[in-house]
Amino acid sequence: MDMLRKARFMGTWYPAEIEECDKITSPPEISGKLKAGVLPHAGLFYSGALIKSFFDKLSTNVKRIIILSPSHYFHLPPSVLITAEFTESETPYGNVKTEKLDAEDTIVNNNVIAAEHGVEMFLPFIGRKGNIIVSYGIISALEKPEDAGALSRLLLPLIDGETAIIASSDFTHYGPRFGYTPCRTRQKEMVEEHDRKCAQLLASGKGMEAYRAFRSSTICGIAPAAIVSELAKDLKMEGTTGPYSTSLREGEIPDDFVSYHTVFWREDGKERTR
Repeated sequence: MDMLRKARFMGTWYPAEIEECDKITSPPEISGKLKAGVLPHAGLFYSGALIKSFFDKLSTNVKRIIILSPSHYFHLPPSVLITAEFTESETPYGNVKTEKLDAEDTIVNNNVIAAEHGVEMFLPFIGRKGNIIVSYGIISALEKPEDAGALSRLLLPLIDGETAIIASSDFTHYGPRFGYTPCRTRQKEMVEEHDRKCAQLLASGKGMEAYRAFRSSTICGIAPAAIVSELAKDLKMEGTTGPYSTSLREGEIPDDFVSYHTVFWREDGKERTR
């Protein structure tokens, strides 16, 4: 039975009109080697340039993208992957073919995926690229850091030469609005230092260490990011930290803001063994 995931945030968090969406998503480059990334999921007026920097260099072999996101609207048990049965997903560029995440021990909950902006912010870029299937997984927290490795091994059989994977995560949510004020001076500089330490651990394939060190901060997608980091390590991908930004406008006082960091992995071109 066909089932469409309607675009809940189109027209608010990003443009519904193709001409306006083109300004954020295009022109896409046609060559690259990226196969995995940690990308922000804020409205595209904030995060679009960072997401585009990944899709511009996406491997030309990619025909399927798995998106792992935290849940912002449902309380979920730790270390459990949630997926959905949608067969298509709506984007400004038309519907994208969608498949259930076919991994062991996943739980189907269509409502969780339908509500989640953490999966939707990438769909305009996938729709713009065209001819890419998408699969969704939701996981908000890990019961213990070692579960990042266990869940990466669960997903490992799904990552072939034509599959990429994205961990959906904004980084630090700073300020009284978020109940997180670890520093009262040099806030922006201190947050950036904090974020770079986490991103460097992730890029180095130390996902479990990153989760252990940063799970108590306000990085909302630290669990998906830790899983993808461990998966990239298992696949012997080469990791690097990417562009960084915040929600602050130039000259704005940093009382409440969100930071966005990217991490990219590319295949090293060597023969893969499992």
